[in-house]
Amino acid sequence: MKQLRLQTHSLAEYFSIIEAQPAGGRHLFRGQANAAWPLVPSIYRTHSIFVGRPAEQNYESQEWVGIHRFFDEGLPYLPNLKRGPINDRILAQHFGVPTRLLDWTYDPLVALFFAVEDRRVSFDAAVFMLLPDGGNMNPEHIRNANTYKAIAIDPPAIDRRIPAQKSVFTWHPYGPPNEPFVPIDQRPDMGNQVSNGPGHSERGFAKITIPSAIRPLLRGQLMQMGIDRRNLFPGLDGVGAFIADSAIWT
Repeated sequence: MKQLRLQTHSLAEYFSIIEAQPAGGRHLFRGQANAAWPLVPSIYRTHSIFVGRPAEQNYESQEWVGIHRFFDEGLPYLPNLKRGPINDRILAQHFGVPTRLLDWTYDPLVALFFAVEDRRVSFDAAVFMLLPDGGNMNPEHIRNANTYKAIAIDPPAIDRRIPAQKSVFTWHPYGPPNEPFVPIDQRPDMGNQVSNGPGHSERGFAKITIPSAIRPLLRGQLMQMGIDRRNLFPGLDGVGAFIADSAIWT
């Protein structure tokens, strides 16, 4: 993974960093509020309640316990969406249930917003860029999805938040079934190979670190452009969050 660093609060510099990478605009983007956080799908951040089997099976069992509970208890509120392993995961992930999917966006400004939106912290943030080697497809339609290191999955428009955030998910193989999950950013074979000159190529995977000192300035620019909770979370929740975020708290 290539390590990059934003030096100023200039959005032009931010875009120039992205465009300088091979296939820059074709990457997926993910913002994280803390640059020290690894890239780990939410199910692998939980403590498995199952024991006695390979770690991968334990996590998969735990994932489906949560998904089935979500559909059982959320039945009156569920949208009309065709059931299946991927759609079930997408719907559950979208509403906060831990799954093996990882949230990304096609829009680098949306990723930047999620990286810098919290003005009360004092640590560096990060935006990750990833070019999946599996392209954009449904893992259910692949004989062996684990032959790819990353597959992009376009979710159905479950609600207005999906298109507003230009959401996309990624699917990654677990790895050795008896070992702990290796974070995505610690995998040397992550990212599709991209040519950067005759006889040369590099992987489409990078991390842009955003110094804490420029977070508020970037956040202010994004708010002026309408990249905020009100527009990324259409509805009353987003309006309320935007108003609360605009207040000066003691």
